[in-house]
Amino acid sequence: MTEIPDRLKERKQWCDLLNAAWMFHQQMVKETKPIIKGEAALKMADDHMFHQAISVAIKDAINMIQQMEAFGYFDEEDMERNVLSEPGPMG
Repeated sequence: MTEIPDRLKERKQWCDLLNAAWMFHQQMVKETKPIIKGEAALKMADDHMFHQAISVAIKDAINMIQQMEAFGYFDEEDMERNVLSEPGPMG
């Protein structure tokens, strides 16, 4: 029974780490937003798009974890049966 709180604690720590990474990339999106046109703006635009894409991907991962928790994928009895290794509703 000690494994369950440990898994919950670990999952929370991972979500906290993902949230910190999301906040970092959100800040970088603001800092790299191109304000000038020309050659320098192209480099800034690449950095801006990179950080924005990473930010969106991280937020999607956080939302997926929250949805999986809501649907009970991390419940105690499911972990014992190893439900995640079985085919899902779509096969």
